[in-house]
Amino acid sequence: MNKKINRLLKLHYCCQGDFQTVKKFYEYDPNFETYEYLSEYDLQTKVKIPPKKSAQLSQLFQSVKIENLNQMYKQKGIQCITVFHDAYPELLKSIYDPPWVLYCKGNGELLNHKPTLSVVGTRHPSNLALHELNVILAPLVLQGFVIVSGAALGIDKMAHEIAMKYIGKTIAVLGYGLDWVYPKSNEGVLKQMKEGQLLVTEYPPYVRPQKWFFPQRNRIISGLTQATFVVEAKEQSGSLITCDLALQQGRNVLAMPGRISDEESKGTNQLIQQGAKLVLSANDILEEYLF
Repeated sequence: MNKKINRLLKLHYCCQGDFQTVKKFYEYDPNFETYEYLSEYDLQTKVKIPPKKSAQLSQLFQSVKIENLNQMYKQKGIQCITVFHDAYPELLKSIYDPPWVLYCKGNGELLNHKPTLSVVGTRHPSNLALHELNVILAPLVLQGFVIVSGAALGIDKMAHEIAMKYIGKTIAVLGYGLDWVYPKSNEGVLKQMKEGQLLVTEYPPYVRPQKWFFPQRNRIISGLTQATFVVEAKEQSGSLITCDLALQQGRNVLAMPGRISDEESKGTNQLIQQGAKLVLSANDILEEYLF
C-alpha cells in the first residue's frame, strides 16, 4: 500500500476521524511525512493543536502501528478507501469537504455505482409514508438505482428496507464507527446490509456515536448521490440540513408533499415552496437523471 495512504490511515485513526484536525496536518505537510516526529510543542505551535489534544496525539503517534491497524481492518472485514485512492467515489470527491477516509463494510463497489438517490426524512413517519415511499422507490430500485440513506429510524430505515425488498442495492452512511450500532433497534437491518449492501462511515471503528456527528454525516449522504429526496420533515430537522448541503454541492433536491396540517410535512412543503421539485411518482425522479 502507498506509504502516504498508510500514514494518512494512522493519522486518521489517532485523530478519531476528526476532519478538521486531519486538515491541519495536511496543510502543514501534504504528504503526512513528519507528524510522527513532532514534539508536543511543535504540534501546538506549528500545527495549531490544543495542548491537551497535542499530548494525546503525541502518545498515540508512538504507540499506534500501521501494520496492526491494517491487520485489524482485515480481520473485521473493513475496507479503507482514502481520498487519494482511485476507488474513492468521484461524486463525493467533488464536494467542498470530502471525508479523508471511508471505512466500508459490505459491497464497496456500490460507492461508484450510478444512478444513486439519497432518501431522508423524519424519524416519526405517518402511517401513509411507508406505502407512498414504497410506490415511489420500488420502480427506481427495479431500474437499478442505489438508495443511500443514514440508517436512522423512520424514513431512513424504510428506504433501506424497500431497496432490499425489491432485491436492489442500498448504502447506509453512519455517524459512528463500524464497531457500534445506533440505534440498537436498527441492529437487524444493519446486519442484513453487511451482506451484499454497504455500510460506510468516515469514523474509525472504535468511535462511539455522538450527536454532533450526524449533521456532519449528512454531507456524505448528499455527496454520494446526484439528487436528494425528502419524505416528511419538520420545519427544523436534520433532513433539511441534508437538503441545504445538497444545494451547496450543486445537487438536485426533490420533495414529497404532505398535508398542510401535518407537522411532519411542514418542512417538505416549504422546500417545494422554495423551489424543490415536487414528487408525486417515480417518473418525477427519473426525469432528473440522464441515462
